Amino acid sequence: MGDVTKLAPPKDLSDDERRNVFEHIFRRLAGHRHTADSFALLEQFASSASPEHAERTRNNYVKEIDAWAGSVLEAAWAACGEPGGGKCPKWDPLSDSSTHGLAPLPSIASLEKTINMVLFAHITSTKRYSAHTRAFLSTFCTPDEDNIVKTLRNPDDSMRDAEKRVKDEQERYAQRNSIMRKAGIGLGAVAGGVLVGVTGGLAAPLVGAGFSAIFGALGIGGTAVGLLATGLASSGVVCGALFGAYGARSTATMVERHTREIRDLAVKPVHEPRESLALRLCVSGWLSDANDVTAPWTIFEGDDTFALQWEVQALTDVSNGLFALVKSQAMQYVRAEIIKRTILASLMSALSPIAWLKIGRVFDNSWMNARQYALKTGAVLADLLAQRAFGERPITLTGYSLGALVIFEALRILAQRPPSETAHLVQDVYLMGAPIPPTEASWSAVRRLVAGRLVNAYGSNDYVLAVLCRVSDQTWSVAGIGPVNVKGVENVEVAGVDGHLKWRGMVGEALLACNAPGVNKVEVERQRELAEKLAHELDMSEEDAEKALEKGLPEDEPREDASAERTPEKAAATPASSASPKSSGSPGSPGRSGTPYAVYQPKRKPAPTP
Repeated sequence: MGDVTKLAPPKDLSDDERRNVFEHIFRRLAGHRHTADSFALLEQFASSASPEHAERTRNNYVKEIDAWAGSVLEAAWAACGEPGGGKCPKWDPLSDSSTHGLAPLPSIASLEKTINMVLFAHITSTKRYSAHTRAFLSTFCTPDEDNIVKTLRNPDDSMRDAEKRVKDEQERYAQRNSIMRKAGIGLGAVAGGVLVGVTGGLAAPLVGAGFSAIFGALGIGGTAVGLLATGLASSGVVCGALFGAYGARSTATMVERHTREIRDLAVKPVHEPRESLALRLCVSGWLSDANDVTAPWTIFEGDDTFALQWEVQALTDVSNGLFALVKSQAMQYVRAEIIKRTILASLMSALSPIAWLKIGRVFDNSWMNARQYALKTGAVLADLLAQRAFGERPITLTGYSLGALVIFEALRILAQRPPSETAHLVQDVYLMGAPIPPTEASWSAVRRLVAGRLVNAYGSNDYVLAVLCRVSDQTWSVAGIGPVNVKGVENVEVAGVDGHLKWRGMVGEALLACNAPGVNKVEVERQRELAEKLAHELDMSEEDAEKALEKGLPEDEPREDASAERTPEKAAATPASSASPKSSGSPGSPGRSGTPYAVYQPKRKPAPTP
């Protein structure tokens, strides 16, 4: 049961203080709008689309953001008691976004109550929780989303509880008034909020049991009463929109439509879902066993957290193939050279074409197969997000390795849809060890789509990813190895990732380094045990490095194919060492799939005829 009294604006703020809070919201909202426009402008200049199409996309996006910001401002105007009276102020593209010179904000307790009411009024009036709303309001404080959910789920119980609190406070007030009259103390002696209690400030008796009477007793008046009353009355519709169809038969059917393209596709809860106002979706990059679909993400707490299961066999093949690869003589030599040179870039530049040819001989098809499936899964995820499978609530996307590629591809495809369909979907994105070229066009489009943070976590000495991308895509310049120099992308170097397989045990460490919210440090400590185990298995001592250098590159090391049990047709399975730029696409340019990546194109074996 929710507590409606926590949605009441603070009674102890003066008119000047409420006006100051509104002015802070107004100016910060203008700043958020200007920043969003700057990302859209960057995308427009970097876009490969026609100038007319790029300009139209930007204009439509800015129009959508302006409409959203206007609705937030209306809710803030009501929550702040319509300071100064009249109509809610409007802004234009030149509105001041600086808070310099404004008085400080009130106490966090008073601010939280104001922001809670802004959020409740905005959600119930728009029937959605925009990712921009959460990203923006979180700059002030952490709204009480749990209480809002409980209030929306049980509006009748919440109102009965509020009415009871009002009556209890009225009775206490009447008793105190009687005692004070007997003692000869006038009512003027208790003016100024002395009797303000848990209900947010009760001084007037109840006139009735209706919305207006209860809200009025809670200190809510004016437009705010209508907003809250309408919101509670339509709570069933609001909840249906917010939480979507996930877990229902309709979403199961939605997912099943794509299983011909992607096997084992499913959305798995990491923890028991509790229908929070926001959620996370996490995507693993390879699987040592089936538990790795959800196991890396148990470090999260708070918001509902789900994991995307996709191509279990292909990702198991990747895991086996990567372990076989790092133990090969060729990769042992590369690892030893890195220990000697300390700088990955110098080694990548120094290796001769013959050396790359020898490394390619031990490079199996599992990575390229799974990479192509990742692109297809990204298209499926884009479709699920666009259809609001998880509801009208903000989603945070997190993934490592090929899981990061799934997420990025989904966002790239979503960015091609009309802004009215996509502007409010994604709050934050965390990509770790991403095998994605740092091209300005694709990253700026994704940056425009993300309302909050777009974080690229990389390991500058991830020699395994460098080799994988160099052999498969003819480039080692990828986001998982270095910063992405695009405005609005946050780059975080994660120490200790000197081999791609280490990402599995360092998800929690990386997210802490990124200051991601909702990370459970106790679970991160447990995850460190796996990281230490992997380090013990994968690290190389200086003595081992010297031995590997003495052996040098192999003359002819047999290639181990970890995906032998399930591979695409041989006609499409061109080995990485012999792939031509014509068939795979050059780095950063469209391949045969139309994506801005050089991709390998696997094909399913045809189903046997009866």
